[in-house]
Amino acid sequence: MEVSAFCSLCGKELDDWDVHNDVHIHKRLGYGSIHDGAMLDLRLCCDCLDRLVSLCRVSPVLDGGNRHE
Repeated sequence: MEVSAFCSLCGKELDDWDVHNDVHIHKRLGYGSIHDGAMLDLRLCCDCLDRLVSLCRVSPVLDGGNRHE
């Protein structure tokens, strides 16, 4: 039985492409935010990842890849 996963940002059920790309952060948060000590489990679909990257002032994309700007 397969368990569904959902994008933390938009709530969409992740499709095969999203799961293949596996944009997932699972980490206990340190101190310095309102979420001190909480466990973060963040998953993003490909569309939300693209939106998030476009909002960054310093690009988190290191090698350029295929750019679709």
